[in-house]
Amino acid sequence: MAEDRVNKFVESLRGRQPPANVLHVQTSANGAAPRAAAPAIHAPALDFDPKVLAKLGHLELIAKSVVDGFLSGKHRSTHKGGCTDFAEFRPYAKGDDVRLLDWRHYARTDRYYVKRYDDETNLQAHILVDASGSMNFGLSTVTKWRYAQMAAASLAHLLLRQRDSVGLAIAENGSLNYVKPQPRSNHLARLLQMIGAAKPAGASNLPMVLREMTGRLKRRGMIILLSDCFGSVEELKQALQQYVYHGHDVLVCQILAPEELTFPFRRDAIFQDLELHHRMHINPNTLRKAYLAEFQAFMNQLRSAMTDIGAWRLKRS
Repeated sequence: MAEDRVNKFVESLRGRQPPANVLHVQTSANGAAPRAAAPAIHAPALDFDPKVLAKLGHLELIAKSVVDGFLSGKHRSTHKGGCTDFAEFRPYAKGDDVRLLDWRHYARTDRYYVKRYDDETNLQAHILVDASGSMNFGLSTVTKWRYAQMAAASLAHLLLRQRDSVGLAIAENGSLNYVKPQPRSNHLARLLQMIGAAKPAGASNLPMVLREMTGRLKRRGMIILLSDCFGSVEELKQALQQYVYHGHDVLVCQILAPEELTFPFRRDAIFQDLELHHRMHINPNTLRKAYLAEFQAFMNQLRSAMTDIGAWRLKRS
């Protein structure tokens, strides 16, 4: 699948970072158990080598449901036109193009009918990247934010190459930084600049940002969310559900660090909340069992919520 090949490409870009003397932690989704995090590491500006991008191959993201569009593309449209996939016959009306008349159907019925086809269209995709403080976590790997940067840039490149329109929204410090979709190839430079300039900080407020973004969407398409999804699962579900109701495809890519899944810490350390900046001295051995149980409960709740609304869900760690 296209998503698998994108994940493999981004995986190849991941590097290892030296361990820190001070660990950081943010409470889990329900606030009961801590999750480990590392100090913020400022990654260099995004620099894409055309040879590296060429490794992506000819990948395509095909919307699973009907989308609206104006350019000839690879996605099924709500409009009817002169494409290759037959849709239906309809009686000939004055002004119709006579080239669309079906003469074999006329020979059988002695009536004039016009062939109609499902038109194909370009996809309008919006990539929403979570830039909250928790995305700055990275210890044995690059930070989640760096991974999100590379994934967003790769997806934008793929979509633009297949003539789709791509917009970018970054949830930064509880506000929305937005660039509307464009199908032009030179639009990628603006998207890369925006992704490279953003710095994750502050508390996450994805539901509010998602609700704010609904007013900017003019037609149906795809919403791609890159986030660790930490926060209220129910609020996130309600915010994404409105997109599903309006006919959008919703793709949720959850980005996690290995330490958040396994909590491998053994020694006493100072843990810091990356969003609220609270610090405390903790013995990880006393928290591991409770943390892992609560984190698994959170993951099960998120998986169930995304399944309920029909959102695709990918997890990378």
